[in-house]
Amino acid sequence: MTPRRIAIVASFRIFPAETGGHLRTAAIARSLARLGHEVRIFALAGRREDYRNRGGAASRVDAIEPNLTEEVHLGLGLGVAQAATRVLRTARAWVPLVLARGWVPRRLHETLEWADVCISDQPYCVPVRGHESKKPWLLLSHNLEHRLLERGPWQERLFASWLRRIEAAVPARYQAVLTCADDDRAFFARHDPASRCRLVPIGCAVDGTAYQPDPAARIRLRAELGIADDETVFLFSGSRFQPNVDALEWLRAFNARHPAFLTGLRVRVLVVGTVSAGAWREGGVIATGRVPDMAPYFAAADAGFNPVTWGSGANVKLFEYIAARLPVMSTRFGVRGIALEPERDFHHFEPEQFAERLEAWLATRDRDAWRDHAQAVWLRHQASVDIQQVVGGAIGQLPDLAG
Repeated sequence: MTPRRIAIVASFRIFPAETGGHLRTAAIARSLARLGHEVRIFALAGRREDYRNRGGAASRVDAIEPNLTEEVHLGLGLGVAQAATRVLRTARAWVPLVLARGWVPRRLHETLEWADVCISDQPYCVPVRGHESKKPWLLLSHNLEHRLLERGPWQERLFASWLRRIEAAVPARYQAVLTCADDDRAFFARHDPASRCRLVPIGCAVDGTAYQPDPAARIRLRAELGIADDETVFLFSGSRFQPNVDALEWLRAFNARHPAFLTGLRVRVLVVGTVSAGAWREGGVIATGRVPDMAPYFAAADAGFNPVTWGSGANVKLFEYIAARLPVMSTRFGVRGIALEPERDFHHFEPEQFAERLEAWLATRDRDAWRDHAQAVWLRHQASVDIQQVVGGAIGQLPDLAG
């Protein structure tokens, strides 16, 4: 393999990762860097705190690890566009507009000139005018974004057909797509009858070393949360992504109808991340809101819980649960993107069966047996879950990266 200089163009700051999309981009970038490539992420906009603390600087550059840096543009023009997108809850229409016309910061032009290979993070980040034919361009696909807009508020639905056209044009714009799941791969294939664009499955694989069990963190965090050692903790991790939000609303509604059910079984559902706007407790459900570090919560849990029933792409949380050696209780939809068998690899439930399936979980195995089960699942599926193995295999299908 010949080391390459790789530029990843993102619409907003990736590190530290706060969403499933961030986690996936971050894991792929780290993996490429650890394989010997030099990787630079260029983010068109930052987060709120970046602008508050910018001190007049035009950008911030963070050395993430050897061979990997992230530069975040802090110009107020693109920052205001990003803020307006959030406030109005609309699509990021400004991103393809400025990129397709080449109205981008000088530093991005320089980064693209430096690179051997350019990667767009999501279809919004179309190849930059003036650079689209100079270098190989790859797309990192996370979802079929237009399908998410179709299910969003009216402000997002207005842009669904526009984004569908952008995604339909992907095979004509890119040499290859790093796909997430069957739905995006099938969509791009339908719009590429001549098979000009290489479709390479990456899934939502994660860095397995980041989820090692930590007994000390488990004891400390469960004590802080008031969770007894004999209680079974199901972890539901997620960002404020509409399918996660809808799943949380279902869980709260179930808990309101059956307020003593979870506590009567000595079960807690621990909801971690921005899927909840803040911290609260309702019977057997504990929400933390945003947390600075997810690792202790994986250590504190006894199982991973994925009640998501709609969306596109795959759920990073599922891959995190497997990497953390947590047995998984999930809907059928929640395990898309990886070939898991019900009961052999995960405990299947649907919302209408939740109560009986949870009772079946508790009757099937004790805690130690479930841990052994989770270890066996990890060993069976490590090649699909461990990002280093996944990206290493993908590079063999990508001549622009393999050399």
